[in-house]
Amino acid sequence: MIARDYLRDEPAFLASLAFGPFVTQGCGPGPSVLIGDQSEISLLRSASAARLDHRMALLAQNGDTVLVRHREPGFESYLADCLGLTDVTFVQVDQNPHRPVAAQVRLSPPQLTLLVRTARKNGGLTLKAYLTTDTVWRLAQAIGEMSETRIHVCGPSPRATLRANDKLWFTQLAHKTIGTGATPRTRAAYGPAAVTGLARTIGHTAEQVIVKVPDSAGSVGNVRLEGALVRKMSPVDTRHYLLDRLRAKGWQDRYPILVGVWDDKVSHSPSVQLWIPQKSDGPPQVKGIFEQRVRGAAGAFVGAGRSTLPVPLLDRLSAEAGRITGVLQQLGYFGLCSLDAVICETSTGPDTIHWIECNGRWGGVSIPMLAAAQHLPDMHAIAIVQETLKGGVLTTEHLRRHLADLLVQQGQKEAGVVIISPSESTRGVSVNLMAIGDTQGAADDMLAMAMRRLVALHEDAL
Repeated sequence: MIARDYLRDEPAFLASLAFGPFVTQGCGPGPSVLIGDQSEISLLRSASAARLDHRMALLAQNGDTVLVRHREPGFESYLADCLGLTDVTFVQVDQNPHRPVAAQVRLSPPQLTLLVRTARKNGGLTLKAYLTTDTVWRLAQAIGEMSETRIHVCGPSPRATLRANDKLWFTQLAHKTIGTGATPRTRAAYGPAAVTGLARTIGHTAEQVIVKVPDSAGSVGNVRLEGALVRKMSPVDTRHYLLDRLRAKGWQDRYPILVGVWDDKVSHSPSVQLWIPQKSDGPPQVKGIFEQRVRGAAGAFVGAGRSTLPVPLLDRLSAEAGRITGVLQQLGYFGLCSLDAVICETSTGPDTIHWIECNGRWGGVSIPMLAAAQHLPDMHAIAIVQETLKGGVLTTEHLRRHLADLLVQQGQKEAGVVIISPSESTRGVSVNLMAIGDTQGAADDMLAMAMRRLVALHEDAL
C-alpha cells in the first residue's frame, strides 16, 4: 500500500531504470568496474581531492577495473602484495575536479574505449558505484551501446537513490512504515524565517537542536546547538548563527533543510547493514548490525564494531529495518543500504528506537564488512577506525612498515588488520583501518594495538 502510493505519485522510481536494451539492474557475470566517487553527495565536492574513493578497491577481484581521481601507487602495491589483487586495473580520472567520475569517463574517448574493450572481451560488465546516480547509469548505457553487450548496474534506480538519501523523505517513510514515533521530532524548513522559528520553538522544549542539509552525508551538513543557547539568543542572532554555520560548510541556500531534536539519553548508535535484492529474489536481508562511534557536536563517524546490544533489541532493529527497506525494494532499490538509528533510554518501559537516516549507498561500514567476508571469510567480527591525527605525514608505506606483523596477508586464515584507504595529509593525517577477528573483543584489541603504534609513531615525528 505504501509503495503503491509512492509509485502513483512518482512514477520515476521505476521509469528511471530505463536506459536502453543493453543496460539492466543487478550483478552480472564477468568483471566489475568499481567507482568510489563521493562528489555527487551534497557538500562533499571536496571529496574530489580525497582518497576515500580507493575504499571500493577492497571489493575488487582480479580482472576488475577501479576508477579513481588520483592513483596511489603505494596503496595499489599494498593491495597486490598483501591481499593478492595483482590483476586489478586502476584508471585515473582527474580531468575535471568538479565533474563526477562516471561523467568524465563517459566523455573521455580513451577511457570509455578501455571499458568498451573490456566489456566486449568478457561479454559484459557490472558497474558498482559508491553512489548509484544517473551519471553511473548513463555510463553503463554508453558502454552497452558501443560494445553491444549486457551491462549490469549493481545499485538502485536514480530516483530511488535520490529519495533514499534525503533525510526528510526518509523521515516520512519511517513514519509511514513504523509510526510517527519512529524518528526524533523533525520538521522541514523552507526558508530562513522557518529555520529560525523552528529552531527556537524546538530549543525551548529540547536540550539540543539539530539542523541538517538533508541530502548531505557523514555529518558534514549538520549544525548542532544547545537549547539553552537558543533560549538566550534573539531571533536575529539565531538566524545569523545557523545560516552562517551552514554556509561555512558549503551550503548554498537550498531549501528545504531539516530542523529537529537531537536526542539526549542516547545509549547506542546502531547502524543496520542490509542487502536489498530484486523483488523476485526475496525480501531485504540484514547482513549485520554495527555500533557506530561518533565524535563532536555534529556526530562525525570515527569507527564501528559489531553491535553487542541485547538480542531482543537487535531483533526489533532488524524487523523495523526490514519493513522500511521492504518499501524501498518495491520502489526500485537494489543493492547495499544501511539505516542509522539511536537507542534512547527511558525511565519506564523498553528503550526507544529512533531512526535517523538511510544511507542509500556503500559506506564506511558496508565496504569493510564485505571486504572482510571476501578476504577472511572464517572470521566473524570486525572493528573499524576512521580517525584524523593532527599534523605530520603518515603514508601507506609507513602503515605497512609499522603494522607489518598485524596486517592480513594473502592466504592467511588468522585475524589481522586491513588498510582500508590511503592516508591523507590535507587537514591532518587520516587513518582508515579495519581489524578482523574471531570475536569482537579480539578485533577491538587488535585495532587498539595498531592505533597505539601509529599514534606513538606520529607523535615522535612531530
